[in-house]
Amino acid sequence: MEKIRTKHFQYTGLDDFDRSIDEQINEFFESEYIGADQLISVKYSAHSVGGINTYTALVVYKTK
Repeated sequence: MEKIRTKHFQYTGLDDFDRSIDEQINEFFESEYIGADQLISVKYSAHSVGGINTYTALVVYKTK
């Protein structure tokens, strides 16, 4: 039976160790062996508060 899962990613660029959204998502896909056939949705969002830009992504995928 397949399960629907979500994974949230965030990037502000304020931390020296912070990695771009794309890098985070690609690493996650590789480490969890998630292929294109398992992806349901990828939603991106961005907002700015006090001059700090925050980028987020929500990945919806299925597992076995």
